[in-house]
Amino acid sequence: MGLCVACRADQRTVVSISSWGVPHGASGHQVNYRWTSVAVCPECGAGLLMRFDHDCFHPPWEEPWDMDWSWPVDVEGIQRLMSALARCPDPLEPSCECTAHQTLRDTTERPPPREVPVTVVLTEDALPQVRSVRDL
Repeated sequence: MGLCVACRADQRTVVSISSWGVPHGASGHQVNYRWTSVAVCPECGAGLLMRFDHDCFHPPWEEPWDMDWSWPVDVEGIQRLMSALARCPDPLEPSCECTAHQTLRDTTERPPPREVPVTVVLTEDALPQVRSVRDL
């Protein structure tokens, strides 16, 4: 997945929130492909919300085809996320229709600015929501 920005250990994906389209180069690709996920460092517990967007409509010299964004997620937010995912049948399946996935998709549709860290809070029903730390 990548290296932890806090301690440089290998991260692992804990939830694939959403995915749309077919990857570039794969059969069925039609211009756009994007995904959103959260990774965690097993060493220090720090997390990272990641979003990737591929759009090959224009030639690659006119604008980048691949763009990615990431937001640090605090350790407490990751712990709340893991607790909420205990009821999910398949956290790594972005098309999962469980309520945890649905809530995560809803709250990551319009993420905060890149420089703003995020956390995960739980609703009264123990559903995970991604929130800007500025909104708490």
